[in-house]
Amino acid sequence: MKRIIAAGLGVLILASCETGTHCTKEFRSVGFSWTTPPLPAEVVTVNARTGDTLSVLNQGYENYFAIADDGNMTDLSYEGDSLNVFVLDSLGGVRSTAWFVVGRDQCHIIYRSGPQFLP
Repeated sequence: MKRIIAAGLGVLILASCETGTHCTKEFRSVGFSWTTPPLPAEVVTVNARTGDTLSVLNQGYENYFAIADDGNMTDLSYEGDSLNVFVLDSLGGVRSTAWFVVGRDQCHIIYRSGPQFLP
């Protein structure tokens, strides 16, 4: 019985993918490492193509701040979108800005360009 259920789930998973597409289970993000104390109070990412805010992060992981991840796939084009990133201090002042280009495929976001370190 367990084999039948497992086989059924496998068929369902394969049926939901495009033919020839095999996605990994990893969760990808694109971002930067902040190099100068103090850490940013907020990081805001705006998609230049749509004008929409992709993400607003109030904290990073140690000094790494993600500006987009696989949760943003529907917000991004396959070719890649220019993302304007604003790094803000606790008073809302701009400490740094940067441009990234991030696209996607059928499975994950794809980093195309942008700084690895800020400021």
